[in-house]
Amino acid sequence: MSETKPATMAQIAERAGVALSTVSYVLSGRRPVSPVLRERVLTAVEALEYRPHGPARALASGNSHTIALFLPSPRWQLIPVQQTFVAGVTQETSANDYGLLLVTSPLDPEAIARTVAMGRADGVILMETLALDPRIERLRAAGHPFTLIGRTADTTGISFVDLDTAVAIEKGLAHLAELGHRCVALFNFPQDQLDAGYYAALLGREAFEKAAAALGIRGIHIACAHPAAESFAVSTELLRTEPDCTAAITTGWQFTGLLGALRAEGLHVPDDFSIVSVIEAQFAEMLTPALTGIEWPAFDAGRLAAEMLIEQLGGRATGGRQLLIGGELVTRESTAPARRLIPS
Repeated sequence: MSETKPATMAQIAERAGVALSTVSYVLSGRRPVSPVLRERVLTAVEALEYRPHGPARALASGNSHTIALFLPSPRWQLIPVQQTFVAGVTQETSANDYGLLLVTSPLDPEAIARTVAMGRADGVILMETLALDPRIERLRAAGHPFTLIGRTADTTGISFVDLDTAVAIEKGLAHLAELGHRCVALFNFPQDQLDAGYYAALLGREAFEKAAAALGIRGIHIACAHPAAESFAVSTELLRTEPDCTAAITTGWQFTGLLGALRAEGLHVPDDFSIVSVIEAQFAEMLTPALTGIEWPAFDAGRLAAEMLIEQLGGRATGGRQLLIGGELVTRESTAPARRLIPS
């Protein structure tokens, strides 16, 4: 057999002197095969060093050998950082010969649990987690394997990887305070996510309010969607109504609209206005100016969440594995000392 070309089921059938369907039945277990024929097929499999691909192993084992990633996206689109999470998950599942089922439509807890119960997936990775998340409770109750990108208020026994949102916001605000900014806006996640109890948004708001008070900064909390058109409108209103605001922290891609609004007002970054964003380095560095960022390694987070789940599925996990990333502050071109305000 060639070292570069794996054996096929047809070659196994020829060597064993049986029909191709017999090989399929032996490998999949879908139909009974006589002990004599089964032994001939298995002998040929061993001689040819046949390695069945994932779906074939799944049929034989009764497992789907697939992981389901639930990433709710009501707009039916993923922003680049979400795509990066998916890429990280995909790298790990592919390396371990698992398929990936990506579900972006919002689903109720029962539908998610049925995905595992009906054999479409062996385990689940959940994103966009809530402080009190019924999806998590449903999976827990059914005993289905799962991990989180994000976390919930009660993480007892749960495996997750998440950004330490409170530390990230504190670092960003402290950096701006050192530069002399005394009025800073936080572009948090949109209001519907705050209302739903999206945990990262709740943690961000609480950390921002506490840190601003401790640093003597006037903090302006803004619920804002990520798309450029919506964040542009919100940013334009901020610049119109809060002329003393000289800096902002964005929790996601709201910086796209903010940069546009600043250009429309004839303001320059960072001379007139500073921006810090929770962002992955590859995106921060492709912008002009390059954004000062609190690093959220989305690719690694996706990969680690998949790794944690695969450990569970392989029986190698001994309990909840939890990774909280502090987020490194990297100063780039979008922050500078606060401009002096001219008294009116």
